[in-house]
Amino acid sequence: MSARILTVTLNPAIDVTYRVPRLEIGETVRVPGVRIRAGGKGVNVAAVARSLGSDSLVLGLTQILEPDEFRAGLDRLGLPHRLVPALDSVRRTVAVVEDDGTTTSLQEHGPAAAAGAEIGIQRVLRTELVTGAGAVVVSGSVPPGLDADVPARLVALATAVGVPVIADVSGPALRAVATAGAVLMPNRDELGELLGAPVRSPGDVVAAGRHLVRDGAAALVATLGEEGAVAVTPGGDWSVRPFTRVTGNPTGAGDAAAAALARHLAAAGEVSGVDWPTALADVVATAAAAVLRPVAGEVDLEARATWLVALTTKESV
Repeated sequence: MSARILTVTLNPAIDVTYRVPRLEIGETVRVPGVRIRAGGKGVNVAAVARSLGSDSLVLGLTQILEPDEFRAGLDRLGLPHRLVPALDSVRRTVAVVEDDGTTTSLQEHGPAAAAGAEIGIQRVLRTELVTGAGAVVVSGSVPPGLDADVPARLVALATAVGVPVIADVSGPALRAVATAGAVLMPNRDELGELLGAPVRSPGDVVAAGRHLVRDGAAALVATLGEEGAVAVTPGGDWSVRPFTRVTGNPTGAGDAAAAALARHLAAAGEVSGVDWPTALADVVATAAAAVLRPVAGEVDLEARATWLVALTTKESV
């Protein structure tokens, strides 16, 4: 099986990162550092996967009219892509990162997708699955004009041909995909919204994950920020906690986690073949290493390598 990772971004973005000493609400704030790049969660996943040594391909929607800033941004990043023109424009997201690591994110909803957008993204996904894929990651928000169950239908295309899928979505899209056979990767808030109850502890994650796996999820990997991550699979449950607090820009940490897990899925070929203690340690190490970088889609490779050998995975009982 190919080890190539396909990522699907239905709601792409141009990511703008402002570095400021301090954000003063209601005041004029000078911005000494600005980074602008093509973004969206799937783009970040593809960029991190590539930096870790995997082949990746960005599938997604883009704007109809030229010049296409999003497509040009992917070209500048050197990320291969297959894009479907279906948007009037590509939204912008702004992350304001203060010197102490405090991050404020401004997220545009983005324009509605044109008629035919789902057919177009399904077509390119089918084509690339035939060409070869080790894993698929469907991540991010669903733009207006598309049904919330579009990610679930994309998951079904991949699982039908035996390719493992990660679904990193939220809200109605997460509810729709929960039983579709994907590895679910919500954060604490997203999982709580799905359950309709707060997630207060790793034990809550394990209980929820066992229920979700019984109902049709391939596995659950919940990212819990400073508390690490918990994996619930048909073969067992594991947790990893960071051994140090990491400060920086958390935007994109979840995408880095998804990239790390996708590489293990692609190597194993199926969920049951994954070395989950090793994979979960990689998820936490890679996410933490992303926090150290100034923009989403990047990781501190030296820090990741150090943490990979230092983290300890605990099996739940």
